[in-house]
Amino acid sequence: MLGPHLRATLIGSWLLTALSIAAAPDTADRLRNSVQHMQRGDLAAAEAEASLALGDPRSKPVAQALLGSIRMQQKRFEEGKDLLERAVAADPNLVGARLNLAQAHALLGNEDQAESIYRTVLALEPGNVNARMALARTESSQGNYRQALEIADPVEPQLRASPDGLMALAEAHAGLGNGQALRSLVSDWEGLRGAPRAWTVRFALLVSRGGLNRAAIRLLEQLKREGLVSFDVAFNLAGFYLLENDLAKASANYELAVEFNDESVPALRQVARIAERQGEFEKALSFLIRAKLEAPEDPDVQLSFGMVALRLEFIEDATSALEKALEVRPGHRTTRYWLGTARGAARQYDESLELYRGLLAERPDDAQLHYAVGSVYYLKVAFEDAARHLAESCKLDPGQVLSPYYLAMIAQKQGRNETAAGMFREILEDHPDHGLSYEGLAVSLFKQRQYEPARANFRKALALNPDSARTRYQLGQLLIRMGLREEAKRQLALAKGLREEEENNQLVRTLLNPH
Repeated sequence: MLGPHLRATLIGSWLLTALSIAAAPDTADRLRNSVQHMQRGDLAAAEAEASLALGDPRSKPVAQALLGSIRMQQKRFEEGKDLLERAVAADPNLVGARLNLAQAHALLGNEDQAESIYRTVLALEPGNVNARMALARTESSQGNYRQALEIADPVEPQLRASPDGLMALAEAHAGLGNGQALRSLVSDWEGLRGAPRAWTVRFALLVSRGGLNRAAIRLLEQLKREGLVSFDVAFNLAGFYLLENDLAKASANYELAVEFNDESVPALRQVARIAERQGEFEKALSFLIRAKLEAPEDPDVQLSFGMVALRLEFIEDATSALEKALEVRPGHRTTRYWLGTARGAARQYDESLELYRGLLAERPDDAQLHYAVGSVYYLKVAFEDAARHLAESCKLDPGQVLSPYYLAMIAQKQGRNETAAGMFREILEDHPDHGLSYEGLAVSLFKQRQYEPARANFRKALALNPDSARTRYQLGQLLIRMGLREEAKRQLALAKGLREEEENNQLVRTLLNPH
């Protein structure tokens, strides 16, 4: 689309031509009036005046060029192209008409014809700013950034004085990663008067792409201070803050974008993503509910909703959303994984295993998938199958903690407490902050009647997770066995005030972060 500076320049060229042609005075007046109406945006009046000028053979090419320019602004590009072609054929020296004709071809997707016309203009007028600017952008769009700057170089001072020109230079310098040159362009942009808001957003995007993300933030924050905030300003500013890992400001601006357009699924999803990263799952779910209402067939929205709903243990809602996501996008691996997790959380173990085993058949060397399959077998109390997959997961990823932990738990559940205790100790050598292994070790020691070491390990587990109802309950039982009834009562009372986590839920949560 014609930029504001380019459009004004082309209109000005018509005016200069109109005043210089040897036409009757009344015809020249009509051409002059047409230009003035165009500059005021009164296209109907401009068209009427230019049409009257068609009757004078001497002014006809200029009148056709003016009408072509009017059609361009009316977005009637094909008609505009035809009129401009006639004008140029009648008078090849109408450089402004050639520039508009090149623009018409570009807007119609005829990029090669547009480029050819711009090069013809440069042959006629080597100092033509608009032709050089257009060709510089063409080279930049093809990744030829140095060539773009070479073309722009003779008219760089003029380009720096307009939004269009600064944009053309910024595209090339951003592509080359010329940070210092980009900083200079930012200073020029900040010195402009009345740069269109949409152009400032586009310029900020180029600046950010060129590595000056903080400068891009400064440009858009200035728009906000001037009261020129909009959806695009807020949405892109949020993205810049996200690049800086400033989640609070990113979220605030995405939420501001939602205020401007509460149907924007990308903005709704971004708020949800940030909330999820910050552990604010209820907030994430509320924005995903809104996104689902706007895009019920979007599999990514359904998947995101399902993932967050699972974390909040809304199993039925999660399952429904994940089933919908898989229906829209069959075979999608991440969706199948999460649906398998939802099935496991709902104790639909066979259905869960079917999904996980299908994934494992496609990726047999995936440690997380072996863990997932092993965990479901563990919940089914199919310890042999569980141990086989958990051991394979350990082999594929020796540095992990979960598979060895559940192998130790299997040994404990099978009554092999001495073996289990040894396995827990091995885990804690490499992962001294793993509270569940301290608890597991304490239980195995308790069952072997090693009460003091058991109590010490329960206390280590509680130091890492003081809100574990299960650990406090088991410590209370140990203290009863040791005859320490008052302390036992205190631990059991504390356990009652906490939510006891079922082993099923504990294990399912470990599946919510697939590798």
